[in-house]
Amino acid sequence: MDQHLPILTTRKNKSKGSKKKPLKAGPEVAKNGIPYDYIVIIDAGSKGSRVHVYNWLNPGAAFDKRIDLHQYKRLKSRILPSEEEEESESEDDSDDEDDGTKEKSKVLYPKIRTKNRWHKKITPGISSFNKAPHKIGKHHLSKLLSRASKIVPKAQHYRTPIFLHSTAGMRLLPPTEQQHILNEICLFLENKSDFFIPDCASHVNVIDGDYEGLYGWLSINSLIGALDDPSSHQHGKNHTTYGLLDMGGASTQVVFQPNTTEIDEHQNNLYHLDLRQVPTLDGNKQTYKVPQQAEYNVYSDSFLGFGMYQARNKYLKSLVAADDKDDQYHYWGLTKSPINDPCMPKGFTTSDYVNDRSYDFIGESDFENCLNQIFPVLQNSTHGGGGPKKNCKQFSEGDEVSTCLLNELIPSFDFDVNHFIGVSGYWDAIEDLLLHQDDNEAGKSVRGKVKDQKNTYDYKQIFSKTQKVCSESWSSILELNMKKEYKDQLSEDELSTLCFKSSWILNFLHLGLGFPRFGIDSVTNSNKGFQTLQLVEKLDGSSFSWALGRAVLYANDEYIQAYNNYTKRISKDDVTAADGVTQLKRPGFFHSSSPNIYQFGAEQDGIMSRPEYTKMDASELHYFDYEMKEETDHESAWNLEPHRWFGFVIFAVLLSFVAWLMVGARNRKLFVTKVTTGFRKLVKMTPGYSEAKYTTVSRGDADGLEDMEMGLELSELDKDADKDQFEIGDEAEGEEGTEADGERQRNRT
Repeated sequence: MDQHLPILTTRKNKSKGSKKKPLKAGPEVAKNGIPYDYIVIIDAGSKGSRVHVYNWLNPGAAFDKRIDLHQYKRLKSRILPSEEEEESESEDDSDDEDDGTKEKSKVLYPKIRTKNRWHKKITPGISSFNKAPHKIGKHHLSKLLSRASKIVPKAQHYRTPIFLHSTAGMRLLPPTEQQHILNEICLFLENKSDFFIPDCASHVNVIDGDYEGLYGWLSINSLIGALDDPSSHQHGKNHTTYGLLDMGGASTQVVFQPNTTEIDEHQNNLYHLDLRQVPTLDGNKQTYKVPQQAEYNVYSDSFLGFGMYQARNKYLKSLVAADDKDDQYHYWGLTKSPINDPCMPKGFTTSDYVNDRSYDFIGESDFENCLNQIFPVLQNSTHGGGGPKKNCKQFSEGDEVSTCLLNELIPSFDFDVNHFIGVSGYWDAIEDLLLHQDDNEAGKSVRGKVKDQKNTYDYKQIFSKTQKVCSESWSSILELNMKKEYKDQLSEDELSTLCFKSSWILNFLHLGLGFPRFGIDSVTNSNKGFQTLQLVEKLDGSSFSWALGRAVLYANDEYIQAYNNYTKRISKDDVTAADGVTQLKRPGFFHSSSPNIYQFGAEQDGIMSRPEYTKMDASELHYFDYEMKEETDHESAWNLEPHRWFGFVIFAVLLSFVAWLMVGARNRKLFVTKVTTGFRKLVKMTPGYSEAKYTTVSRGDADGLEDMEMGLELSELDKDADKDQFEIGDEAEGEEGTEADGERQRNRT
């Protein structure tokens, strides 16, 4: 393991009863009088959205005050055992400028700052609003802006750019649904918030998976320190950066800097990244030297459909395809018998929708069969153009490394120098696996044992642990889980998918990408302490997010633009300066296949930059609803649907009530009579109904009252009652005639 990796870990939120302290806004101005520039970035993923807030010293003001931008105090990292404790701890309001009390560390690039509570995650993802995009502002964005507005000083909102970049979840939607959601987001941010958004198309969009990977690569290398201190990260062959493996819900990113030979062979399939270091002061600290340029050739690829949840969907489809030979198993879209799932614990059953049809699955706890059933997901992949796979083998087919997902367009890995960091789904799955072990002593927490793994991916251990959990029954898994301390216990959903997630990682890494299995595959790596892959959640006290890489690019571009403006101003003031000051190229990146499409780090060419800082009175500014409301983390499914049917039902009921009033009293009475008569006839048609029923009535005579039993059947009474019905709508003359006939009959009597 690389000794220079400052890696810290933390477990998921499993604490009880921890109180959150009120959020404190970030500083508007540093102690040396230089204002901070903020940025808000929303990572709109497949399962949820995360808002991140970052800041850095304003470069223009820093140049004017001749600040040494290469010297920053190093904040000591802290191990935080849980997110709840992280949220409840006191905020550190110290600034990054040197106050003489903290240890200094040298940095080459703009220092990006964030804090423990300067981020927030909510569920579900924005793709869930595809049926009701008009609800996304009130029921989704407002929750994210609520956190961002509490962090960014109110007087800074007007000049703080906000970005929303959606990823794989939105890429799976049709383009029309994507655009409807993006349009609603733009309308909300432009009209119902006060953050800086000069061009919605570049600020709110669905980013390419390769861009996401490139931002992640910048983030991971910034957190590790490979960019600021490359001499401490020499891997051989003049290679100093780390590759990124990021397992999401719908896609997974593979990003790395190939060795020199592979770069020469794959020049047409790489991203060229241009960065500039912050300028250094000359000896007399009067002017800044020209900042040095740094160029990186990076391969970035996004495997859409190979994220953890999409991979499981493909796996379930393969199980259904193998079982669903014909339609005799199904009726009304439901299954008559469950489908065996070797990756689920024996004794556990669940239901899932596959191809818009509900299926029941029952666990088998069969590890070997689990690996075999996952393999077709890789074998049938069409990623990178598809075609027959030349080297795609299962674990049981020999010791040769399998590369089901690779082709000639992808640079080959050089595991002698390519060091990889696995984050997100890799960390989550393996951490859950290691926490679920059977050597717990009297309820003692196993958290420390996970830390003792040194965050290194050990193939033999992971394979052994996966084989064990994939062979356990559901009852034994539950029993073992209950013996853990509360903070180490996993939910039922996590327990039921333990086997699949770990097995999928084994398949993806070693059969899909061809990562060597140390102890089995022969490798040439002379660094015996390095294990090719390290799984982490936190680096230098900060959780990984590709959003940091986006902020790094934005800040780097702003610093170079400020330097260009600074040199222009200096040349005008100094009459001895040479005519014509060279303007440095703005940082950004482009793909080798389209060099004319250059993505600037900050605002794109022709779009207004953030306004200059001015001191403002926040009390006089307008406040929006989301700034006053309490924050929530989850949105009800009720608010994700359009509910047109609900409105139709209400309208139909109101229309019926109005019609009922308009027909009049007589017609309402006739309607009730007809309904009652029809109901009686329906009752008589009911099987088992008997007409031979009698009733007792009373009859009086001249001498008094006597009770007599009348042998009249109820059916006869009903018939007589039907005959006595007369039409309500008869003419008035007819009614008078009937009364006259009755009078004549009485006279005869």
